Amino acid sequence: MVYKYSNLKGGDPSPRASKQQLRKVFLDCDVDDNNVLTKEEIKNAFDRFGALFPSFRTWKALKRVDKNRDGCVSLEELDSLIEYAHQQGYINVN
Repeated sequence: MVYKYSNLKGGDPSPRASKQQLRKVFLDCDVDDNNVLTKEEIKNAFDRFGALFPSFRTWKALKRVDKNRDGCVSLEELDSLIEYAHQQGYINVN
């Protein structure tokens, strides 16, 4: 289940993951260490964040941040991907 910061009820809400935490997960998912995140690597990151539909979230992210439309996210596009994920409000960054 994905919990978003704004959707938590009662008690102290858990803080959203920081951009640094999100960056670490994305870079950890770069399994071949080529500094390019493939669609599958991005999907794995969203799965680790606890997204209900990681494939859909990946598609949305690529549509938004893949400026050169090569189907991957380069280091130059990574900050936009992190910003997009941060806006989603994930708190689970396993």
